[in-house]
Amino acid sequence: MILISFYLCKTTSEITNLIKLQPNPAFFYKSFLELNGGNFLSMLAFDSGSVELLLSEENEEHFSNVRPIIYKSKIEKSSGEDYFLSSAIDNAIRAN
Repeated sequence: MILISFYLCKTTSEITNLIKLQPNPAFFYKSFLELNGGNFLSMLAFDSGSVELLLSEENEEHFSNVRPIIYKSKIEKSSGEDYFLSSAIDNAIRAN
């Protein structure tokens, strides 16, 4: 349901507001098979406001050493024939 909500957002400020509405931000740090083993923070790395909010000290209790944010996720290439590894930090640097 939350993935659909993000898909329907038209601006990055709507995305940031949706993140603020979540009672527990741990969802954004976990890896899901639906995201090809990646975490949702990596998917939001294009928006510096969302990343800043999710990486703020007030959310520190939800960070995990088991699946750190710098964990590299498998991203399929646009050709569909191969993949590359990328982390949320790599995505944020590329997008900003």
